[in-house]
Amino acid sequence: MTQAASSPVRSPMASSSQPRAIAPVSVVILTLNEEMNIIDCLESCSWSDDVHVLDSGSTDRTIELAEEYGAKAHVHPFESFGKQRNWAIDNIEMKHDWIFHLDADERFTPELIREMKRLIATKPKEAGFHIPNKLMFMGRWLKWSSGYPTYQMRLFHRKRMRFTDHGHGQREDTEGRVSILDEPYLHYGFSKGVYDWIEKHNRYSSLEALQIVRAGPTRVGLRQLFGPDPIKRRRAWKEYGYRIPGWPWIRFFITLVAMGGIFEGRAGWNYAKLMAMYEQMMTIKLRLLRSRAYGDDTLFEKDTAPAPAATGAAPASPTPSRRRGPTPEADGAFSSRSHEELADDAGSEDRGQLTPEASPWTLKEKLIRVVWMLAGRPLFRLSFHNWYGFRATMLRIFGAEVGENVSIRPTVKIEIPWNLEIRDGVIVGDHAILYSLGKITIGERTIISQYAHLCAGTHDFTSRVFPLIRDPIWIGQDVWIGADAFVGPNVRVGRLSVLGARSSTYKDLEPQTVYVGNPAKALKRRELK
Repeated sequence: MTQAASSPVRSPMASSSQPRAIAPVSVVILTLNEEMNIIDCLESCSWSDDVHVLDSGSTDRTIELAEEYGAKAHVHPFESFGKQRNWAIDNIEMKHDWIFHLDADERFTPELIREMKRLIATKPKEAGFHIPNKLMFMGRWLKWSSGYPTYQMRLFHRKRMRFTDHGHGQREDTEGRVSILDEPYLHYGFSKGVYDWIEKHNRYSSLEALQIVRAGPTRVGLRQLFGPDPIKRRRAWKEYGYRIPGWPWIRFFITLVAMGGIFEGRAGWNYAKLMAMYEQMMTIKLRLLRSRAYGDDTLFEKDTAPAPAATGAAPASPTPSRRRGPTPEADGAFSSRSHEELADDAGSEDRGQLTPEASPWTLKEKLIRVVWMLAGRPLFRLSFHNWYGFRATMLRIFGAEVGENVSIRPTVKIEIPWNLEIRDGVIVGDHAILYSLGKITIGERTIISQYAHLCAGTHDFTSRVFPLIRDPIWIGQDVWIGADAFVGPNVRVGRLSVLGARSSTYKDLEPQTVYVGNPAKALKRRELK
């Protein structure tokens, strides 16, 4: 059905100093409850003499405002983006053969309008043109984290273009040539708030997951992944990404670091987290769809029901012993007992000392460690020696708590960043090792000298499964850990203490005391002048 304004009111955009019909292009704006956006959107269309709003059944004042601003309003129930665009081509009488499809949260720019005018004057033979967009978020253009330029089919010839549904969007269905325009339009994707963005992308992820499952396995080759066409290349990576374990976390790292979102401040950080969340929704829904045969009407409903409680489960294994040294009896036995006697104690079969336990790391921890080792650590190591802020930011990205004015040299080896808490003013020298299998806390103004080793992890060697023990290390404020010194797991170093060069400690150090040796022994009291 079509609902047209009987007598359009002369709009404020018509009274603009900008002339009408700068380019012979009809504009179609797809809307649903866009009262917040429609006026600004129509203002950006004031250059066109043929503007249409195709509404999907708004319950706010979208249609009323569109008519007041001189646009022709039409209503058609929404089935999909592809069918909605095709309905506009087939049913709306337009003045021009060239059509520009705009969303209500998008805006024309003067540069794009001039480019379209020049283009159409040449009578192009293409079926349509992909056009880049500038994503606006938190008051700025996200050039890096949005992967600019990304392209959408927006300008096309009505007799040469059709659309077909694909996931939550649409693809071109044409035999004609498709080209690219350089000038972008503006996209205010968060104009209705983050809640609206999350709600829409929850729906989009369901539609896109269904599309992938229905399409079945597709082959994505190197030609598609690294080809010259940016549109095909982006689509190929999108399809390929969901096959990679830990893709949401990889996407977060790519958006923030590889693409440069880190240089866009809080806006880039927040956008990277939102995109990782979207990829996580996609990953979960794909897993659920592939494990159960759901129809569209019951999509994901069963997955929200709690799983039945398991019965007859075996009791949990006892917690491994946390002893890290031999008993007094064992201490005196090594020199006097034979190998045969020791083997008898272990049973008739000599199974050796080690039957390794299963990995203590969760899948999530494994994936983040892979990203850190393959991408984070190399970037950390290759940064310039005085890029202390850059390295502190990288550690924060991977979950570390890092204070202000922290100076960490690029050659420092860090095992697990999210187990680090480094407070204000800390200095960590070249080639130091922060082996943070467990939590390592370093207090304010503490100095960790070159080649020092803080080892927050060991194994229970009294157990055949050799379980990993991740005991923490806590170092107080104003401490100095000397060059090539070693601090073992489960050690607390009191404030103002000094552990001398090449010394090692396996037990707590008292505050304001100088320790040397292996094992370290108190030498004298530290007095600051």
